[in-house]
Amino acid sequence: MLWDRVGLTSGETVVEVGAGTGYFAIPAARRVGPRGTVYAVDLSRDLVALLRERGKRESLPQLRPLQSAVDSIPLPSGSADVVLFANVLHDVPESTVSEAARLLRPRGRFVNVDWRKGATPAGPPARVRLSPREAERVLGAHGLEPVQRFRFGPWHYGIVLRRSGVAREPTP
Repeated sequence: MLWDRVGLTSGETVVEVGAGTGYFAIPAARRVGPRGTVYAVDLSRDLVALLRERGKRESLPQLRPLQSAVDSIPLPSGSADVVLFANVLHDVPESTVSEAARLLRPRGRFVNVDWRKGATPAGPPARVRLSPREAERVLGAHGLEPVQRFRFGPWHYGIVLRRSGVAREPTP
């Protein structure tokens, strides 16, 4: 499970950018519990409404769906312990990456999960996918450096990054 890999704990604040239908946000909300918060951020008004209803139905008041713009996520700087991009980095502009990085607390973790390059039975065309090195370069331009890399399922990889200058933690 992704949240085991990144060490998500009770009481933390998560921002998932491009949350879609909540594939990662719903389990995160269960994991952070009532003392935590998960902002499920998406451009789509319909997906935000769907997640709001799903949170009510599943009794997850800590799930807070939030509509954003490409260049603006309406949350204060330094408000997130974890920021998640799942299968979106290849498709978002620099302004979105910058906004997401702005949300990290000083020791926060930026998590990028994405499709490996090459043919897979689903996902975006291989030509638009970013390799782990390419993703690290894009995120590094925003002051983030990798502290952990992992394979995630048969077709994905994951990278955990922190702000440059923050002490590294051992990779399991």
